[in-house]
Amino acid sequence: MARANRKVAGMSDPDALLERAREHCFLAGVGDVGEQLCAANMPYGIAKIHEAQRQLGHPADATFVGAPDATVTRNVKRWTQGFGYGGRIRWSGDFAVLDIKSNGCGMLVGTLPEVPEREELMERARTLVEDGLEVEGIPIEYDLDHGNHFLDVCETTSSEEEDAPPAYFVMHSSGHEHRDSSPFGCGIYYDADESLAARARIIETPWGTLSVLEGDDARWWYDVYMRVQRWNHARRAAIADALFDGWGEVINATHQGLTEMNAAHLGCYVFEDEELTDELVFPLTISADLPVYLVKPRANLSEDIAERAGFLERAEKHGVKDRVLGANLLPHGGGYRYPHFAEVEGVVEGGPDERRFRIRRTDGEVDELEHPRGQPYVYRGDEVLERMRALELGEPVVETSVRYVLR
Repeated sequence: MARANRKVAGMSDPDALLERAREHCFLAGVGDVGEQLCAANMPYGIAKIHEAQRQLGHPADATFVGAPDATVTRNVKRWTQGFGYGGRIRWSGDFAVLDIKSNGCGMLVGTLPEVPEREELMERARTLVEDGLEVEGIPIEYDLDHGNHFLDVCETTSSEEEDAPPAYFVMHSSGHEHRDSSPFGCGIYYDADESLAARARIIETPWGTLSVLEGDDARWWYDVYMRVQRWNHARRAAIADALFDGWGEVINATHQGLTEMNAAHLGCYVFEDEELTDELVFPLTISADLPVYLVKPRANLSEDIAERAGFLERAEKHGVKDRVLGANLLPHGGGYRYPHFAEVEGVVEGGPDERRFRIRRTDGEVDELEHPRGQPYVYRGDEVLERMRALELGEPVVETSVRYVLR
């Protein structure tokens, strides 16, 4: 693995620190190139947070625990800063990390009395776009036709409940309303709002910079962010009100957000032990041609599973066992898979935040990529479901078939 000169005065060997950060990343997903890329990139983000912790006087204990759908992020800035997708990032210390770029994206699952006619639903969507909609006086930007956002209309095919509704919808939506500015105080993306960037402290590390907020600034930003996250929940419900009659909420859950100022989850669902009720289920949407599942979570990871996954000894060595056991996460979808790539062979470092990932293609040739955006991909299949079961994270209790997708 080629390396640039990254020595910083007064700092230990950067290679040793990066290896230590790698030992704070716990991944046990499907093992394909999508996850391999995540595993190759995440140590740089974790190493940066470790260095920030050292400079701010905290123990260097940041961790990443991956979900079965761990993969890449197609957000170039987030990727360049050293963060993948599909897991929980946690650290100690009175500071917030802006480079993770949490945005409150999530899914709303609702029951329906019947499967609505596609044309009727499309007409309601057209009316919604034409007439507009406001939540708390803030106009929403319709995004069900953007990127990987969608609305699945599903028919129930099997359920553990005898009185299960005949149909469900699953809405994947976030919006861009608060990223560059917000009436709640600031935009939530530091690279889109200059006023937020001006408050940040830039931490220099051997692997590039990290933008953080400390103390009162961090708590102020966390409050702004949580108002946005709650607004996104209300936003999804308002869109559902405009599209459906007689729907009932099953869950409105964030899979790209914060639970604390120093606890982020990217592309996975998280929960606390006290939330584990008979009614709690989360959606697992793999691809449009496979079933949509409602999954009952289990308290996870157990000590037995962590040991079998090879996590326990490392977690105990670094004093982060409590982050791994009881991680309490679930996959949110299939995640990206790259059929034309066979294996990630390593990382070529050109300097701070300059990394190229050496990937062997299925034809034997080797590519070097700075980031995966623009590469052809497909979504994974049932291997994510089977891996979720193998890790004893949760169990499907409702299976539905997608009748159609509103785009």
